[in-house]
Amino acid sequence: MMRDDGWRRSLGVLLLGGAAVWGAGCKKEQPQASAPVDAGVARVAVVDAGMPDAGPVAKVARPLRFSNVVIARDKPYVRVTYTLTNPGTAQGRGDACLALLDEQGRRMGVERLGGIVVKGGLEDTFEDRAYVSDLKWGQARSVMLFTMPYDSSCLSSSQQPTSEPLRLLPSGRPAPADLPVPAPAEPSKPEDFEVSDARVSQEGISDSYSVTYTVKNVSDHRALGTACLRAHWTDHMQDLEEVTVGGFDLAPHASVTLTEGISFDDDKHWDTVKSLRVFASPNGCADEPDPRNVGFLFSKPSDVGAPRELEEEESEVGNDAGDIAAPENDVAPADEVTE
Repeated sequence: MMRDDGWRRSLGVLLLGGAAVWGAGCKKEQPQASAPVDAGVARVAVVDAGMPDAGPVAKVARPLRFSNVVIARDKPYVRVTYTLTNPGTAQGRGDACLALLDEQGRRMGVERLGGIVVKGGLEDTFEDRAYVSDLKWGQARSVMLFTMPYDSSCLSSSQQPTSEPLRLLPSGRPAPADLPVPAPAEPSKPEDFEVSDARVSQEGISDSYSVTYTVKNVSDHRALGTACLRAHWTDHMQDLEEVTVGGFDLAPHASVTLTEGISFDDDKHWDTVKSLRVFASPNGCADEPDPRNVGFLFSKPSDVGAPRELEEEESEVGNDAGDIAAPENDVAPADEVTE
C-alpha cells in the first residue's frame, strides 16, 4: 500500500539524518511527523532527526468525494449506489444525504440515505435507499449528494457538509453546467395554497372513508404544506374531529389532486357531522384556517354515515344467543329418564 512505501522512504531519510515529513494518509502510530498545512488546519511542529517524538500525527479532515454513483427508481424508493473516498487522515463519519432540486434549483426535499464511515486515506462503496413520493420524484430536475457530520442531520443549517457536493440528473448522469445554482427554499405561507373540489366518500356501509381534494400553489415560489380536514357538528363550526389528510411540495402555480384515507377517533361521529373543511398550510392541523386561506367548506353527503357493520353484527349475535337459549326450555320431566 502507499502508506508502507511512504514509511520506507521516510525511514531512509531518518537514517541519513534528515528531517522526516509525512504526507496525508499516514497511520497514527508513525513517529516524527509533520502534516502539510491546509486552510483551516493547525500547523504541526517539525521534529528534528534525533529528537524525541513529540506525539501522534495530527488528523487532517478533508471533504469526502462521491464517485461511481448509480441512481435507480424502485417505487416508492430511490436506490443509490455510490463510492466515498476520504482524502484526509481523519475518519469520515456521518450521514449520506440526497437532496431533490426543481427546475429553479430550489430544494424540494432532503432525504437521509444512510450512515457512512470511511477511514482516512481509504474509500468504501455504499448502497442505500430513501422513500420519495411520485409527486416529488416527478418534479425533480436534478439531485445533489452530500454528507453531514455524525452529530448533525441532513436538514441541518447550522453545520456544513463534510463532502464535496455532487449534482446529478435523476437518471444518475452528470448535471449540465447551465443548471440554476441550488438555492434555499422560501418559507411557505398559508396564502400560498388554494384548496378546491373537496368531497368525502364511504365504501358501502363500512368504516372505510376517504377525502379527495385539489390543492394549488398560487405563489411564485415552491411551497411545502400539509392538508387538514376538520369535521363540524353545528352551524357555528365547532370542531368534532380533525385529521391530517396528506402533504405536498408544489412548484409555482402547480396543482395536484389527492385522495387520502380518513380515520376519526370515533366513527359514530359521522352521523353527527354536518359540514367539513379542508385547508392547507405549512403545518396542517397545527395551524388554524387563515383568513387569507379559509380552505374549502362543504356539507357532508347524505349517504355518508357511521358504519353499520357493527350494529348488524350486534343484532346477529343477539339472535344467535336467542337460538342457543331456546333448548333450555325443552327440559325432560323429573320422572323421565333420558339417554
